[in-house]
Amino acid sequence: MNDERFILGCMTGTSLDGLDVALTQIRGRGLGLTARCVAHRAAALPASLRGTLGRLAAGEALAPRQILRAARHLGVVHAEVGAGLMRDHLDVRLDAVVAHGQTICHAPDDGLSWQLFDPWPLVRALKVAVAYDLRQADLVAGGQGAPITPLADWVLFRAAGDAVVNLGGIVNVTRLATTPQAVRGADVGPANLLLDGLCAALCGEPFDYGGARARAGRPDALLMTRVYAAVHARLTDRTLGREQFGSAWAARLAQELSRDHRPPEVLAAAARVVAQVATGHPTLLNAKRWLLAGGGVHNAALTAAFAERAAAAGASVRRVDEAGVPAQAREAVAFAVLGALSQDGQPATLPGVTGAQEPGVAGAWAFPPVAR
Repeated sequence: MNDERFILGCMTGTSLDGLDVALTQIRGRGLGLTARCVAHRAAALPASLRGTLGRLAAGEALAPRQILRAARHLGVVHAEVGAGLMRDHLDVRLDAVVAHGQTICHAPDDGLSWQLFDPWPLVRALKVAVAYDLRQADLVAGGQGAPITPLADWVLFRAAGDAVVNLGGIVNVTRLATTPQAVRGADVGPANLLLDGLCAALCGEPFDYGGARARAGRPDALLMTRVYAAVHARLTDRTLGREQFGSAWAARLAQELSRDHRPPEVLAAAARVVAQVATGHPTLLNAKRWLLAGGGVHNAALTAAFAERAAAAGASVRRVDEAGVPAQAREAVAFAVLGALSQDGQPATLPGVTGAQEPGVAGAWAFPPVAR
């Protein structure tokens, strides 16, 4: 059996900021496999699609045809971006694609999660099998279905750090260990859902590019306390998402804070609170080598806040780029790894992370026609 595979991992996160696709070289099988990011491509979601997905995630009722169109449109975007990346790598024989889909609703207490996605445009465009809907096996086994990447983080980063801190819509932390059974992970607080939501409400822009506005702000202690209290009130010991930190909540918070503070001050306070909440979580306790990943690494105010907290904890902080995976591509590469594990009959989640003791093999697969 050939021990080399090439898998395309695809990720759209809760912040709806775009699609990341990573061509990943897999060598080996099961928990002994290794992975290398060969190429990465990022693309913004079309405004119309982003709007529909945002309305769905906010709980707005849409007609079935609108939902089906959104799922198909998302599949078409994946196919276009994936095919474009593969045109730059015609020498590579692609073995599979693994796509997360767009989280519309995550309700683990009911054993439910909805990652909207239509795989068939990808199957047709790339003529390979596509895996998707990777959370359901864990959920039906009584788990939280999230965080879903800690086992992949162990494969990718266990030699490089003690913890992976992903700054996506939500901050999720993977605490690495020598064995996968000892790995822990958790959603610990909001990141871009808070920062982008405040920026949209205060400045009319979808995000604070590079953290420039936040870098210009100097929040006082009272403002910090108010932002922290608003965030802390919505934290749970379960998985987190738009259900806790949606755009309507961020808009209300922005309205309250803007009465007494300028937008740069609010955004600066929010960046510092994101770091304060995340680094105070038990998952990071005694970790001395932090690896930052996710779209939030491009926000200089946010990374500066994490660097300050790391220094206070006697820890080092660097981007996962230094461990061989582009920070923006980390989740897409992780999904390629999870797809490889699924191919090998290995569960993608860990009991110590999600709580599911026997989740089975993750993912539904859509296959191209068999050549005759």
